[in-house]
Amino acid sequence: MIAHRFPAFQSADYHRLFLYAFFTTASRWALMLARAWLVFELTGSSLAVGLVTFAGMSQFIIVGPVAGVIADRLDRRHLALVAVFLMMASSGGLAILVIADVVAVWHVVLMAVTYGMAMALARPAVQALTPNLVPPENLLNAIALAGISQHGSRIAGPLLGGIVLATLGAGFVFVASTLILIFALIQLLQIRHRDGPIRRADEPGLSTHVVLGDIAGGFRHIRRDSRLFAIIGCVGFHCAFTMAYESLLPRLADSLGGDSNTFSAIVMGVGAGAITGALGVSFIRRQASQGLGLALTGIGSGLAMVVLGTATIPAVAVLGGFLAGSTQATYMIISHTLVQQVIPDRLRGRVMSIFAMLAAGFMAFMNLGFGWLADTVGVRPLMLIPGIAWIVLFALAAVFLTEIRHVLRVGDFRPRATAVAS
Repeated sequence: MIAHRFPAFQSADYHRLFLYAFFTTASRWALMLARAWLVFELTGSSLAVGLVTFAGMSQFIIVGPVAGVIADRLDRRHLALVAVFLMMASSGGLAILVIADVVAVWHVVLMAVTYGMAMALARPAVQALTPNLVPPENLLNAIALAGISQHGSRIAGPLLGGIVLATLGAGFVFVASTLILIFALIQLLQIRHRDGPIRRADEPGLSTHVVLGDIAGGFRHIRRDSRLFAIIGCVGFHCAFTMAYESLLPRLADSLGGDSNTFSAIVMGVGAGAITGALGVSFIRRQASQGLGLALTGIGSGLAMVVLGTATIPAVAVLGGFLAGSTQATYMIISHTLVQQVIPDRLRGRVMSIFAMLAAGFMAFMNLGFGWLADTVGVRPLMLIPGIAWIVLFALAAVFLTEIRHVLRVGDFRPRATAVAS
């Protein structure tokens, strides 16, 4: 039954990669939960929370493209291993500082930078490794399962983190986050089969010139392929307008008369919705259903922000979080799958790193800006206005962008007569 519903699990190595992603992301969400509440308690400022979020996410802009080049040239598993050790150093260091009661906001920012660098290293390596571990016909299922792993951990991480935060404090959440990473490390070490890019004998080694040239090559490939340009462009705006609310949630919980438990409940609502959406995608077998799913969740992402922005009681905020998680996760998984299906493997790492750079980059800057504005105008306009703006933008893209219109109608890109030059 499991093999029939989730054929990607027929690969033992993919199963291990799935568990690696689950544990690393659970650790990350537990850490982000405690980190956001810790900074809000230290400062009472949404701007400070936004600054910490920006410090972590901005590494996808700085480190991500370089990591993508490395993932296209070296062993992708080794890159993921380096990332795990950096994550452990960051969360462990933060645990020591908090338990010793010497933590300051700049410490949290520094550790957020380190953790963000690790995530930026791991993301293109894992995304590029996935198609190497499953046959092409199971790729959508594998990416949907990766979404379940990633977003399902948004329940497990905040649930564990919320309990520990309420009983033992933020320091011990960081301890738990570090311990979870040990399980991720064990899974990664067991992966054996990992086809990667084959390096030609005349291919130059890594240098600043080569790295910058490869990054530019990734951008050129996206620009010349209208399919990638349209989908990745929409992902950037989707992340900016509907997924940049991490810095707003502590203040939203506070405005509803809640505390860290309310904040944890909203975050877990997002996680519960995300895993529901990811599970739904994993059952898609028809291309047309993929297009319909992208259409519904594109509009639904904006509507979910409207629900969050109009919530007056915690229960409605948790419901809004659930709707946000389910629609956003589904939209991102389908977009991710569409992109993966048309990238040559030799470009996979750098193109996926650009995908992640634009998504996280938009979220980083918008979180910083929203955090700054929330201290003066409150959180509600910062959820309502962007949510409505995204609905309008998505509707315009569906009408005027040929590639998007075709995907929404049939669930796949238009056939290409010739390959796109890189």
